[in-house]
Amino acid sequence: MLFRVVAPLGVQGYGQDDAWLDVQRRKCYLSKVPYAVYLVDDDPLVTESLGTALRIETTYDVVTFLSGTAALGAMPDRPPDVLITDFKMPGLDGLALLRAVRQAYPDAVLMLLTGYADKESAIRAINEVGIFQYVEKPWDLQDLLLKLRAGLERRELTASLTAANLDLARRNEELARSLSELARAHEELRKTHERLLLNERLAVVGRVASGIAHEIGNQLTLVGYAQAIREKVGARDPQVAEYADIITTAQKRLAAMVTEIKDFTRGNGDVPPLLSSEPTDVALVIEEALSILRYDDEVKACKTKVLIESRPLALLDRAKLTQVLINLLRNAAQASKPGGEILVSVGEDAESRTVQILVEDEGTGMPEDVLSRLGEPFFSTKGERGTGLGLGISRRIVEGHDGVLSFASQVGQGTRVTITLPSLDAALERKGSARAP
Repeated sequence: MLFRVVAPLGVQGYGQDDAWLDVQRRKCYLSKVPYAVYLVDDDPLVTESLGTALRIETTYDVVTFLSGTAALGAMPDRPPDVLITDFKMPGLDGLALLRAVRQAYPDAVLMLLTGYADKESAIRAINEVGIFQYVEKPWDLQDLLLKLRAGLERRELTASLTAANLDLARRNEELARSLSELARAHEELRKTHERLLLNERLAVVGRVASGIAHEIGNQLTLVGYAQAIREKVGARDPQVAEYADIITTAQKRLAAMVTEIKDFTRGNGDVPPLLSSEPTDVALVIEEALSILRYDDEVKACKTKVLIESRPLALLDRAKLTQVLINLLRNAAQASKPGGEILVSVGEDAESRTVQILVEDEGTGMPEDVLSRLGEPFFSTKGERGTGLGLGISRRIVEGHDGVLSFASQVGQGTRVTITLPSLDAALERKGSARAP
């Protein structure tokens, strides 16, 4: 005995999808309703005889109609599970009725009653509408019953397959979400692991740096004699006085660098450095850095050009920005061949209220994967010659000035480093706003 399975109103499916709801209704065995079989023929003898035979032989709910229009009008209240229709009927013919039902109720089993001479019409219906079977007049009742049962079973199998496919799609979506969440968790774990390793390395370097700083501090006290030499000899020999000034400046810068490295390696790499800022001629800082490096062998081997378009003022910690420029100039020299050109320029942009310092070289350049890692602690392109801390410290100093340190490079064409700083008026305005309650 075959029944159409129907779920009561309120059964909800995944995502409120119509196909899913339809499948769920078929899978719910809360109530069993006989299949609705629509029999349409303009000949009352056909509808009466065939309708009676089907009611006797099956448990189907057989409803008969003498026109396609009448059948379509009844369908919204009771959708058909099976439609058996004659082909030639006045008004809405069988093919038009089949086409309308296929569009409105795509899972209905469609069958066509046709005479022996109308087989071409049946073939047309199969090709255009996709009917399940056609039945020749006069019909063989047992053959018709077998076709009905086969059609309904196929319908239920199709519904079950649809349900399985939808369920599989839902599970695939859930699996994709789970995999995505797992990938995110794995990435977070990887980053956490890297941070832990970095912190361990920073801690080790911090302990070593603390010991080294202590020893360097002791030795730096001896450099203080340069000031005594200047006071004693400087009046008689200006060149000695100049050298003594350079040594004294280097002593202060080296002491500041030791402190900076200690702060960095103690895990404070994300904390902006303490700055002693004052209004400063930016071009003067460039000139001071170049003066310190004039005895550096690698910088001396290059042709350094200075382009000062203007002498803008900025709120700077002069010593720390000099440290940044020395680091950038030495990097440019080390990336260049002997005789290579290094261009240092300074300018200002009134519209953005910023000052730009550019350090450009024609050296080896860097690929994108290296460029993206610049400033990463302990990452160096210099091998054993580099600590991997210089650019990280430089970036912190620039950012401590509310500035930006950026890099552009192409392999074989060189590198351009840009320091962008707020102009003096912009920095003072920002500083005043920060102090305001």
